[in-house]
Parts: sequence; C-alpha cells; structure tokens
Amino acid sequence: MGDLKHYLLLIAILSVSLGLFWVFDYNRQAQIGMTLVMGASYVLWGIIHHSIKKDLHWRIILEYLIVAIVASVLVIFLLIRA
Repeated sequence: MGDLKHYLLLIAILSVSLGLFWVFDYNRQAQIGMTLVMGASYVLWGIIHHSIKKDLHWRIILEYLIVAIVASVLVIFLLIRA
C-alpha cells in the first residue's frame, strides 16, 4: 500500500506539471521552465522513493537522471522547433 501512495504522488506531480504546461501554451519560456521543473521533480521523487525503500544506489539515481534529461531535451527541442 505504501508504494501505491508514492506512485499516486508521482502521478499527481506529473499531472499538475503537465496541466501547467498546457495552461502556458502561449509562453515557450514558461513551458521550458515547466519541463525542467517536471524533470527535476521526477528525479527528486525517484531519489526519495528509493531512499524510503532502502534500495537507493548511484545507478538508480543515474537512471532517473538520464530519463529526465532525455525527456526534457526532447520536449525542449520540440518547443524550440515549433
């Protein structure tokens, strides 16, 4: 049950970030900022989640960082090209 709460929190964080991304659809700089905040929130959530589960390892942190960086770069590239 504890993991479910963690994943619901992640879904809530990402949903709010995505909602704000759409609210600011007229402002590319705000969207880029929301993209970076979303990526940082995802990494922070992963670190806290695995720390609570007592299975935090540098490879897990690296995995969360790589996913966040790749996703953020992709979204920012698409925003700049639009």
